[in-house]
Amino acid sequence: MNLSTRRTFALMLVALLLLAVNLRLAVTTASVLLPLLIDEGALTPRAAILIPALPTAMFAVGGVFTPWLSRRIGAVAAVTWAMAAVAVGMLVRFAPHSAAIVGGTVLATAGIAVVNVMLPALVRATSGSRIRSVTTAYTTVLSASAAIGASAGVPVAHVFGSASVGLGSWAVFALLALVVWVVAARGHDIDGALAAPVSQVRTPLPQGTWALTVFFALQALLAFVIMGWLPTIAVETGISPARAGVLLGIVIVVSIPAGIVAVSMAHTLRGVRIGVVAVSLGTAVGMLGLWLAPSAAPELWAVLMGVGMAAFPLTLALIARAGSGAAEATRVSGVAQGVGYAISTVGPLGAGAWYSSGGEWAPVLVVMIAGAVLQGLIGLILASAPRAPKDGPESRGTTVDPA
Repeated sequence: MNLSTRRTFALMLVALLLLAVNLRLAVTTASVLLPLLIDEGALTPRAAILIPALPTAMFAVGGVFTPWLSRRIGAVAAVTWAMAAVAVGMLVRFAPHSAAIVGGTVLATAGIAVVNVMLPALVRATSGSRIRSVTTAYTTVLSASAAIGASAGVPVAHVFGSASVGLGSWAVFALLALVVWVVAARGHDIDGALAAPVSQVRTPLPQGTWALTVFFALQALLAFVIMGWLPTIAVETGISPARAGVLLGIVIVVSIPAGIVAVSMAHTLRGVRIGVVAVSLGTAVGMLGLWLAPSAAPELWAVLMGVGMAAFPLTLALIARAGSGAAEATRVSGVAQGVGYAISTVGPLGAGAWYSSGGEWAPVLVVMIAGAVLQGLIGLILASAPRAPKDGPESRGTTVDPA
């Protein structure tokens, strides 16, 4: 690899990492600021119910339409317009009004939905033999930025003296990602790499796609209930809003090293089995502790849930290796995320509806525990059939392409 090629790859890597930075910021910052936004009158309690549910709903729509959009206008243009939507949506949330905050969240999460689907395929199209290492890097950055948003969301709002201004200020990262992406994309034939032949578009999905979709749906349901409602649950147990945000930060910080380990396991059957059991047990035990002893050791429950959150990067690693190439990986990603997020919307929306009705959190936590157990069982099914590796192996051992 000559100097020019290394620079081109390095710039694309920076662009991919900046895209990843924005995949959860709009979600976690809004989540931790919900109590303050309501207290300041910027958001009504009824509108607040929508905020944790909107991401999964928009991600579902994005999962269905992104492969079509990519074929229609090209992958580069799709990601460019998506990041512009993220930036504008987050800027709109500066306004201290329910319509602006809800509308901005819709626009921002719609853009994130497109990038969600495209990113695994972009990694495959631009990383060559470095798929696993780049996947590890971007999922780590994704988790780290989500943790920063969760932990710093309330302090940043206090600095600005306004929850809505603090919420909108995070748009700077979306603007930066948009600029770097536009520059970096010029050095790669991304549209050519992701162009699927008509015959491939019409062929059946790769074996295991639906098991991967159900696993994705369950991990998303669990993750978005945690990201959307953990701070509220903690506040209701008597914990301060700032500490409640820190608890969510702990969840996401722990998910970073857990995610690195999970991604490293994703290339072998044994590793996938161990990974799905570990993440499912983490969520189940963490939720059990939150149910039975919420104030006894909340940080410990947060740590365990953080291990469970590694299910997301594990799933992304499996999607990135799905099918026979980058174009087919885009198809699998679209199905897994579109259908998966549609199913998972029931989680945060149902939790919000139950909360607004005045119900206690115990039934929600019991359902979450059951979901974590089911996730583990589906994950074991997902890892049951080895196939030949695609695009060249990156390590020795029994390889797996569950999709």
